Amino acid sequence: MTIRTEGDDRFLRIGEVCRLVGCGRSWIYARLREGAFPQPVRLGHRTVVWREAEVRAWMNARAATRAPAR
Repeated sequence: MTIRTEGDDRFLRIGEVCRLVGCGRSWIYARLREGAFPQPVRLGHRTVVWREAEVRAWMNARAATRAPAR
Protein backbone atom coordinates (compact mmCIF):
# COMPACT_ATOMS: atom_id res chain seq x y z
CA MET A 1 0.00 0.00 0.00
CA THR A 2 1.31 3.43 -0.94
CA ILE A 3 0.78 6.26 1.49
CA ARG A 4 0.31 9.53 -0.35
CA THR A 5 1.30 12.76 1.31
CA GLU A 6 0.24 16.31 0.46
CA GLY A 7 3.49 16.77 -1.45
CA ASP A 8 2.54 13.86 -3.74
CA ASP A 9 -0.70 15.54 -4.85
CA ARG A 10 -1.05 16.31 -8.54
CA PHE A 11 -3.58 17.82 -10.94
CA LEU A 12 -5.81 15.56 -13.03
CA ARG A 13 -7.50 16.51 -16.30
CA ILE A 14 -11.08 15.36 -16.92
CA GLY A 15 -10.02 12.20 -18.79
CA GLU A 16 -7.88 11.06 -15.87
CA VAL A 17 -10.69 11.84 -13.43
CA CYS A 18 -13.10 9.75 -15.53
CA ARG A 19 -10.70 6.80 -15.57
CA LEU A 20 -9.98 7.08 -11.85
CA VAL A 21 -13.64 7.34 -10.79
CA GLY A 22 -14.97 5.00 -13.48
CA CYS A 23 -17.68 7.40 -14.67
CA GLY A 24 -18.19 9.56 -17.73
CA ARG A 25 -17.63 13.28 -17.97
CA SER A 26 -21.36 14.08 -18.14
CA TRP A 27 -21.90 12.17 -14.86
CA ILE A 28 -19.04 14.10 -13.22
CA TYR A 29 -20.33 17.48 -14.41
CA ALA A 30 -23.86 16.59 -13.22
CA ARG A 31 -22.46 15.81 -9.74
CA LEU A 32 -20.57 19.13 -9.85
CA ARG A 33 -23.83 21.01 -10.48
CA GLU A 34 -25.36 19.19 -7.49
CA GLY A 35 -22.38 20.04 -5.31
CA ALA A 36 -21.68 16.32 -4.86
CA PHE A 37 -18.21 16.14 -6.42
CA PRO A 38 -14.96 18.01 -5.70
CA GLN A 39 -14.80 21.36 -7.45
CA PRO A 40 -12.16 21.77 -10.17
CA VAL A 41 -9.32 24.29 -10.13
CA ARG A 42 -9.26 26.72 -13.05
CA LEU A 43 -5.76 26.98 -14.52
CA GLY A 44 -6.61 29.06 -17.54
CA HIS A 45 -9.43 30.34 -19.70
CA ARG A 46 -10.36 26.85 -20.94
CA THR A 47 -8.40 24.60 -18.60
CA VAL A 48 -9.76 23.02 -15.43
CA VAL A 49 -8.15 20.30 -13.35
CA TRP A 50 -8.94 18.41 -10.16
CA ARG A 51 -6.62 17.78 -7.23
CA GLU A 52 -6.00 14.05 -7.09
CA ALA A 53 -6.12 14.04 -3.28
CA GLU A 54 -9.62 15.57 -3.30
CA VAL A 55 -10.92 13.07 -5.86
CA ARG A 56 -9.44 10.14 -3.92
CA ALA A 57 -10.91 11.48 -0.66
CA TRP A 58 -14.32 11.71 -2.37
CA MET A 59 -13.94 8.09 -3.55
CA ASN A 60 -12.97 6.92 -0.06
CA ALA A 61 -15.97 8.72 1.44
CA ARG A 62 -18.32 6.99 -1.04
CA ALA A 63 -16.79 3.60 -0.29
CA ALA A 64 -17.20 4.18 3.46
CA THR A 65 -20.98 4.61 3.05
CA ARG A 66 -21.60 1.30 1.31
CA ALA A 67 -23.35 -1.53 3.09
CA PRO A 68 -21.07 -4.18 4.63
CA ALA A 69 -20.67 -7.41 2.66
CA ARG A 70 -22.64 -10.39 3.91
